[in-house]
Parts: sequence; structure tokens; C-alpha cells
Amino acid sequence: MSATPELPIVDGATRLYGIIGDPIVQVGSPRLYTERFRAAGRNAILVPLHVLPDRFEETVRGLKALANLDGLVITVPYKARILTFVDRLLPMGEKVGAINAMRRESDGGWTGNMFDGRGLVKAVRTEGHAVEGRRVMLIGAGGVGSAIAVALAEAGAAAITISDLEPTRATALAERVARSVAGCRIVAGAPTAEGHDMIVNASPVGMRAGDGLPAPLGPLDPKTLAFDVVVSKEPTPFMRHARSFGCATLGGYAMMPAQVDEAIAFLGGRA
Repeated sequence: MSATPELPIVDGATRLYGIIGDPIVQVGSPRLYTERFRAAGRNAILVPLHVLPDRFEETVRGLKALANLDGLVITVPYKARILTFVDRLLPMGEKVGAINAMRRESDGGWTGNMFDGRGLVKAVRTEGHAVEGRRVMLIGAGGVGSAIAVALAEAGAAAITISDLEPTRATALAERVARSVAGCRIVAGAPTAEGHDMIVNASPVGMRAGDGLPAPLGPLDPKTLAFDVVVSKEPTPFMRHARSFGCATLGGYAMMPAQVDEAIAFLGGRA
């Protein structure tokens, strides 16, 4: 019996997906997505695309015009800004007000959804930690922070305090999540470890060399779970700080497999 022929690395029939962001050099997902595509027998690849803020709109319009581009994965800082380029939002994207994936439908329209928060919740549970009953300090109210706030509230967190460098953004997110998810106390406030047993850094702080802590957190209770969404091969400053007090830590790489699984299922679907 002959072996199944291997798919070419890339040829004229390869379907394209792009991941857009600024910066983009830090992303580790293109290889992971492409490996999953190939394992499923799909002739498709995910390509990193550095999209500059002042060229964002024209670049996205050009990408959508490519006939062999079937979808986009979106990373910082464009998860909210990309909304004007989708025709339909699925429920999580609507609740969050941001998306991290969009796909071309068979009629040519584009559908978007958000998977960041679900990836964090699954990572926490996979590592043996509970989400239910947690009192969470969430630092960062951007696209990923919004997704995490919704997902944690839906997963049974008891309370979430949201902090952001722009206080009005934190307040707006707290009010939006409180309206969409019942049973979780959600407020905006200053970043502090006091009164919280889980701290999530959903800000970009820690992504660039020389970054410090996302907030002046001070000493931490060893029972605190520290989660930094920054994808880094080395522990981030926040993770190192938490470990110095004996805290369990998780990083962005823990989120990625769950996010990729859900995003690939979405990208390969059609409404």
C-alpha cells in the first residue's frame, strides 16, 4: 500500500491565512496553526503580517481583496479596531467588543469572533486550578482583557476588578461585562493584589525588552495565581515577581493551544 503523498509546503493552490499585529515578530502561532492545518490534510498556511497603525485601514482592505486569503487572526493592538471590517459578529465577539479571528464566508462576507478568554480559562483548568469563586485583579482593558473578563465571569469567577492606564476604558468594560454576565461582581479600580487570589496581566507590558511590572503590585500572597498573557519563551517580569513570593504562574504559551484549537475550527467553518 502506497503512503499518503505529503502536501507541498506551498503552491498555487495553498489557502492563505494571516496574523496581523504591531509588533508581529513575537508571535509563535504561525507554525502551530500551519502544523494543525497540515495535520488535518489542509493545504493552508498562516503568515505573520506586520501592519502599521497609520496604514491599518488600507492594508486590511487590501488583504480582504486577496481571493486566496480565507481568514485573519488578529493580535495587539487591533482586536477592537478590526470590528469595522467584519459583516457579522458571533456572540462572544459581541459581548467582548473585539475579535481575534475573522473568516471569509462562502457569500464573500466576513464573520468575526473572539477566543482569547476561553483559552485562558481552559489553560487555568488544564493546569489544575479552579476558576470558580476566584477574586480576580485584571490589568488591561483592551481586546484581550475584554475577552478574559467575559470568559472569567461566565466561568464562575466571584469578582473581577479591572484596571487600565485609561480609567474610562476600565469603567466602560466593567459596565459592559456586568450587563452581559450575571452573578459576578465586576468593578473598575486601581491595580492591587489586596483582596484578590488571581492576578491577570492582559496588558502589553512584558512584551518588549526592558519592560517592568504592569503595575506596582508589591508583595503577593503565595496562594495567588498569576497569569501573564504575554507570549514569551522566558518568564516575564510579572511572572518572576510572582514566583519570588511562591505563587503559581502561567503564561501566554499556556493559552495558545486552546485558542488555536477553537480558532482553527472557526476558520475552517462556513456560516
